[in-house]
Amino acid sequence: MLYSITCEYAIRALIRLALSRAEPEGGNVCRVKDIAKAEGIPRHFLGKVFQTLARAQILRSSKGPHGGFALARAAGEITLLDIVAAVDGTRALDRCALGLPACSNESPCPQHHLWEPLRRQIKQYWQNTSLQDMAQIVKQKRALLWRQSILGK
Repeated sequence: MLYSITCEYAIRALIRLALSRAEPEGGNVCRVKDIAKAEGIPRHFLGKVFQTLARAQILRSSKGPHGGFALARAAGEITLLDIVAAVDGTRALDRCALGLPACSNESPCPQHHLWEPLRRQIKQYWQNTSLQDMAQIVKQKRALLWRQSILGK
């Protein structure tokens, strides 16, 4: 697993926001309860996750009867690395794969040379993949699944 279930929930919820056009300039906001219901995420749990994302300036919140959450920046400016760092942190990728306290290129553990390239690739993927990229893929996948359900395939 690359990230926690909490981070998975955050990514799914943020994709829903990106697809709903709850962008900074759009003025549209979404309520936590609506996103939680649509994504099958416990509402109170998602509320706490959204607070974390707001503190990380990934989301902005507005209070009141028409309040809710929206993206603080354009979806194309939010990377998976931003989300993972806000929710899980990135220390897991920086630690020794075997849990040894001193593991480096100069003093590697038995797994170091296998893990190091994977770690770089994962970080690079997270850095180069935006929320907009993820939302587009989800949108395409939903359209494909819808077509397949219509055609009975």
